[in-house]
Amino acid sequence: MPTALVTGGAVRLGRSIALHLAGRGYGIALHYGRSKESAERTAKEVRKFGVQCKIYCADFADFSLTSLLMDQVLADFKSIDLLVNSAANFIQKELEETSNSELLDTININLMAPFILMREFKKKIDSGLIINILDQRILKRISTFGAYSVSKSALAHLTELSAVSWGETVRVNGIAPGLILPPSGNSDEYLISHRENIPTKTHGNTSDVLRGLDYLLDSPFVNGEIIFIDGGESKKR
Repeated sequence: MPTALVTGGAVRLGRSIALHLAGRGYGIALHYGRSKESAERTAKEVRKFGVQCKIYCADFADFSLTSLLMDQVLADFKSIDLLVNSAANFIQKELEETSNSELLDTININLMAPFILMREFKKKIDSGLIINILDQRILKRISTFGAYSVSKSALAHLTELSAVSWGETVRVNGIAPGLILPPSGNSDEYLISHRENIPTKTHGNTSDVLRGLDYLLDSPFVNGEIIFIDGGESKKR
């Protein structure tokens, strides 16, 4: 049975990815940051697919905890075939309004944690696939998402850099979603009200992202690519 480590796997898109991979027969190492209740609930759903699932808590805002995660997972699973970096700190603030602590948390969660996990994956496993969940905003310049956009843009660069360096043994790709889920605390009315800004005049669904995930899983010659699943929003200027 292959194994996937999914960060941020308890909620939102990470949860959908974990459940989808379980449906494909992956055992799931499910990372969560703060909500153990959500993690346990998702793990219970994952196990309904007849696969192994264990939960791991690590607050990526403290990046010193991140490097411990890989060893914890490898103590429970024979190996890891797939790393999905989905955990994210989504902060909507202008550059000048972003505090030092908000900047540090965002960089630690969105960039430092994936960097460390990718490095450990390469050093300790050195085979398989890494998929980084990015954002269509990496092609745009939106100051109201300052720290978030900077961190995700850096992760996109890391995705391509590591793909070139490691491609012989570890493929690295990214998925950059657009209007798929409303921000936390918002209803689906957010999607409806914003879809007019999308070239297709529609919003996407998690199923669109999961089809992109399947493509990367099933395409061994695809390496260093970032798939934009955003209805063309990222191409607008």
